[in-house]
Amino acid sequence: MKQQKENKEFFAALDVGSDKVLCLVARPGDEPEMLRVIGIGNTPSSGIRNGCVVDVTAAVGSIRQAVREAGFTAGVEITGVWAAIGGHTLKSANCTGQTVLRGREVTREDVEQAELNARQSALRDMKGESLLKLIPQGYRCGDLVTDKPVGLVGQKLEADVHALYGSRTNANNLKHAIQRVGLELINYEPHPWAAAQAVLSETEKTCGTALIDIGAETTSLIVFREGRILFTDVRPWGAEHFTRDLAIVLGISLEDAEALKLRSGECRLSQVLPGEIVQIEVHGRTTRPYARDLLVKTLSSRVRQFFGIYRKMLADAGVLDQVELVVLTGGGAMLRGIGEEAEAILDKHVRIGIPDRVEGESPLLQRSDAAVAAGLAVCALKESLSGPERAFGMRRSMSFLGGLKTFFLGDY
Repeated sequence: MKQQKENKEFFAALDVGSDKVLCLVARPGDEPEMLRVIGIGNTPSSGIRNGCVVDVTAAVGSIRQAVREAGFTAGVEITGVWAAIGGHTLKSANCTGQTVLRGREVTREDVEQAELNARQSALRDMKGESLLKLIPQGYRCGDLVTDKPVGLVGQKLEADVHALYGSRTNANNLKHAIQRVGLELINYEPHPWAAAQAVLSETEKTCGTALIDIGAETTSLIVFREGRILFTDVRPWGAEHFTRDLAIVLGISLEDAEALKLRSGECRLSQVLPGEIVQIEVHGRTTRPYARDLLVKTLSSRVRQFFGIYRKMLADAGVLDQVELVVLTGGGAMLRGIGEEAEAILDKHVRIGIPDRVEGESPLLQRSDAAVAAGLAVCALKESLSGPERAFGMRRSMSFLGGLKTFFLGDY
């Protein structure tokens, strides 16, 4: 069995969610910027609520099982992972740092000073949370916006960054659970950012796109325009509310409601036949019959409520008019008809996002709930192009600029 650090031919991505833990083992694909998934571990999640670790022992068991399955199917020994961090505490802010030029040419030192000031601005704007990640958004010199400011002339240089904040407790507990499994935590990536790397094209990021990742107990949003992030947020509800609604309305258990949602869930009454009845089999027993139109009305009502809230969130953040396309990912995006319902409420073009930079034999890779794990693998691939030690877990001394691009609280 190959060992990860010795061969440096592959990397492991770990999405620890409230409903499942998904681990992907991937290597660079045959085409540029493509990934070949060679191992998958997918197991029910325990010890995670609203995207946060609440029971370390249970979380360790779920992570261990998913990693073991992924390593076995890939024929490798996993020693380090890229992990997604979420939770309902995730917030964001756009921050700026500047340095004065007084008409002279921009130097590399000016760029570094502006970046340092942007970082300090982000630290001052933490809103009671911890700074998890800084994402460079480019530079402004006068009325020019650029990614390469060195050599320009102006009065001042500004560096823009998108700061993501979250719970330090959650970050530390997730790290602790991963380490308890005997793994090195190579890097964190926030859930919505990771999902975007797997399903959005550069054109979509330029023209204005909102990605909504609907998990079991949380929903993450991230908005791009002109290649920059305008807004990021997470709300403490998700697809589990669909299940709970069915359980209450139909008077059934959560287990039966979940099975019914997966088997016969639908948001469009136009897809229901007159008098249509549905029954499912759960653990060898057949449930009583249910009117499918009641099931559909229940799901549609909740979906419309959710997207009404998302529309208001985008409007309140001042970014609704800058969004041309909405992409849905996560397990909640697998509900039949949800895209059409979202279009009706948001008044935007909507599509379901599945990973488009990964190759593999498993049907799981063509599902919207694989977006976060696939995005983590994409992030690892991009880092590997900057030097293998950055993606495969070898420790290094990080320069200031490297620290700015991915600044986390904690020792990795």
